[in-house]
Parts: sequence; structure tokens; C-alpha cells
Amino acid sequence: MNLIDTHCHLNDPSFSDRITEVIGRAKAVGVKSAIVPAYDMESLERTAKLAESFPGFVFPAYGLHPWFIAEDADFTVIRSYINRKDAIAIGEIGLDFSPECPSAGIQAPAFICQLDMAAELRLPVLIHCRKAYDKLYEILRQYQGRIKGVLHSYSGGRDAMAKFTDLGFYIAFSGSVTRENARKYHRTAEAVPLERLLLETDAPSIATESTAASAVEPIQVLEVAQRIAAIRKLSVADIYNVSTQNALKLFDKIFLS
Repeated sequence: MNLIDTHCHLNDPSFSDRITEVIGRAKAVGVKSAIVPAYDMESLERTAKLAESFPGFVFPAYGLHPWFIAEDADFTVIRSYINRKDAIAIGEIGLDFSPECPSAGIQAPAFICQLDMAAELRLPVLIHCRKAYDKLYEILRQYQGRIKGVLHSYSGGRDAMAKFTDLGFYIAFSGSVTRENARKYHRTAEAVPLERLLLETDAPSIATESTAASAVEPIQVLEVAQRIAAIRKLSVADIYNVSTQNALKLFDKIFLS
């Protein structure tokens, strides 16, 4: 079995003293690699060092998450990391119009700046979106045919999902879909085209039905796959294979040892 956790934050400080064990547990059950996105300025260097320490398992992405956007954000620094040969994607980037987040007027230009880098460098994007799907679609359709990427840990409905897959984007599901009462996520997981499906954990941020968020590791990507297989009435092996092949297609710098 070859599985890829397409979005997890092994660069989170909570993993620092147990990272070798976490990766070992993942490999033992067939999780062969993980895409690890930066999210703020401090995490850029942690992500780069992690990729250097665990080549072939950790594949780094570099970007600035909308929660951490500031008016004086230095995108020349971010660009220096994106220019690294090991950069597999630009992320985690996106839009989040929740009340506690920076204003839309600050977020949107920062998002567009990073999308422009992606278009120029032909790197896929890892997109976070919450309460901003209309604006996200408005922006992304202007890049149709010029960038590719994934809406990570997707929380929108199935109707919105179809708009993004029509633009060529992938849809990734995390632990949210494993919860028994998460009917909205179940409906979307049932409807997403298989050729656009990806699996992730977003560790350590999102709980599964069986595991608290703080305890989630890449190994929990198996639980996500199992739940989607049940929803779609397919074998778990089918879901493993579909997600892995889609990931290899989207992230063309990734390889499986």
C-alpha cells in the first residue's frame, strides 16, 4: 500500500520532540509520504529543515496562511523559500472571512500575490477557505488553465464543490468526514468526482471520529480513507489507489520510495 497524506503540519511545534516516532508509525502502515505546508513566517524555516531531515517522506510547501497575513508581510522572504528546489507547492494560502481573521482587503491581495507566484513557477497551490467561497471562486476562475491545486480540508457544500472541480481543482477530505453526524461532508464526499479526490489529515488541527485533534498524525489518513470508502460503497484499496494516483498527478515533484 502506498498512501500520501496530502496536507499535514508536521512543522507544528507539538511534533518537534516526537517527529521520528510519528513518521515511523506512518510508514509502518503504508503512509509513504506527507506534504507539509508552512503557514506563517516562522514555520518557513522549520518546514525547510524538516524536509532536509526526512527526504522522501516530507515534501514541503511554502506560503502564508490567511490567518497570519499582515499589511507589511514580506513576500520576498516567502518567494525565497518558494524558489527552493524542494518546494512541491505554494501553501498554505487562501481566504478566511471569519470575524477574527484579518480583513478581506488585506487577505485578497496577499492571496493573489501568491497565486501569481504559482502561475509563474507552475507550482500547485494548497488552499484554505472558510466563509469565503464566493470570493475564492471569483479569484480562481481568473487563473483557469494557469494554475492547479487543491481545496484542502474542504468544508463547502457539494454545489460549490462542483464549481471548483470544473475549474480543475482537487478536493481534499480530512478527519471531519469521519464524524458520524457530518452529513454535509458525507454528501460532498459521495459526490466528488473520483479523479478529483484527495486524502489528508491536517494534523494536528482536525479531529477524527476516533482521535482528538491534538493526537492526529499522518497515520489517521487511513481512517479518512476508510470512511470515504464506506460512503461511496467502494473498497478501501480503491480509495487508497485513487487518492495516491491523483496526488502523484497534481504534485508532479512527489515520488514514492
